[in-house]
Amino acid sequence: MKIYFFILLINFYFILINSLVIEKKIEHECPRIVTRQEWKARNVTEHQLLWTRPVPYVVIHHGGILHYCYDIKECSLIVKSYQDLHIDTNKWIDIGYNFVIGEDGNIYEGRGWDFVGAHAPGFNTQSIGISIIGDFS
Repeated sequence: MKIYFFILLINFYFILINSLVIEKKIEHECPRIVTRQEWKARNVTEHQLLWTRPVPYVVIHHGGILHYCYDIKECSLIVKSYQDLHIDTNKWIDIGYNFVIGEDGNIYEGRGWDFVGAHAPGFNTQSIGISIIGDFS
């Protein structure tokens, strides 16, 4: 009787653990990538392809501004302001980052996976630049 109860208890334990593992896998989906069209990026006709893919380096930046966002509308406006600053003030061809991460949990496509960014002089051709919205200094 004790062995039967022990086997039943072990089976219940494995069923419980498996259901928790499956539940955790479902909870952790990949974040959404908001396309340039969705955040209303300016059209850019000139891009330089990255020399090697995958790149050996990832450079993480913070936006350096005290503006925060919690939905696609607010975050899109901030990403657009980065692009405007980079094109109009810095005279770059586009937003300098390959991707921007918003506090809404979404990733915003900048120059994307294949194109050289303008975020780390000397390393732009061999890195992906990711900026996180906000000021973390």
